[in-house]
Amino acid sequence: MKVLVTGGSSLLGRTVANFLVARGDVVTCFQRSASGSTAVDVLGDIRDRAELIAAADGVDAVVHLAALVAPKALWADMVAINVEGTRNALNAAVAGGRFVYISSPSVAFHDQASVGVGALAADYTGRDGYARSKALAENVVRSESAIPTVILRPHLVWGPGDTQLIGRIVDRARSGKLVLPDGGRALVDTTYLDDAASGIVAGLDHCIAGDEATTRPLVITGGEPRPLRDLVSSILEAAGIDRMPRSVPAPVAGLLGSLIDRVWPGSEPPLTHFAARQLSVAHWFDQRETRQILGWEPTVGLDEGFARLRASLGSN
Repeated sequence: MKVLVTGGSSLLGRTVANFLVARGDVVTCFQRSASGSTAVDVLGDIRDRAELIAAADGVDAVVHLAALVAPKALWADMVAINVEGTRNALNAAVAGGRFVYISSPSVAFHDQASVGVGALAADYTGRDGYARSKALAENVVRSESAIPTVILRPHLVWGPGDTQLIGRIVDRARSGKLVLPDGGRALVDTTYLDDAASGIVAGLDHCIAGDEATTRPLVITGGEPRPLRDLVSSILEAAGIDRMPRSVPAPVAGLLGSLIDRVWPGSEPPLTHFAARQLSVAHWFDQRETRQILGWEPTVGLDEGFARLRASLGSN
């Protein structure tokens, strides 16, 4: 199969591309800088429809991961990249006839726990620019796609080389600025990098007319929910950090996030109200439907994942 992967310079995009190349697919990565993958790179901007269509010439499928992740970027940029960029990728996929869109469970977050649920409606309309723009983009895909399309929502992807989730936790812990709402008691599910990538590959294989995977969004996780404090503790241990984060009451964390929302000048504040609330409530998902529909299961348990993380960070 010939596949175009957008966002190949991201950790997950690069891993998906490498998985596809390893099994014999012909893969092109499309993004603004070199992907570092084993695929062929075509540099370009997801906002340029002509560039994207040209990169997709002759491919059988498009796997769309490119996105602007910062929670407080300019809304115009969020729309241009996450919404219109997705529409461009969908249009580029028409000739090949398959489209896999990588969304996020945050598109359905409404300040309450998600306990043993599946993929709820993408109807987030709150202040977090990333979640709101991804919800809009997912609805564009569902309403405008005329070809077989699979929508996947990997949840909290992490692994060696991760500068987002892992990097931020480690950096803030080292600086003494890491706090956990209610001591991190919320039960949270995550997804190891390799499992997220293999789930996306499985989604691509099921992206054919009539397949159940094309009928509704699917959440992908590792299926091992643990208290947030245990997850953070394992990450810090892997990084050789013995300082545990401070605990703050969840309402205080929410108020602090709201204050930072209003005054922080940049696009990536250290805490937002949205993030504080997400960290304060349980979010884990029923994976039975996802596994049955995709014929897929995660293969890297949390303990094995943390061992790999420890090895990558050079900790004993």
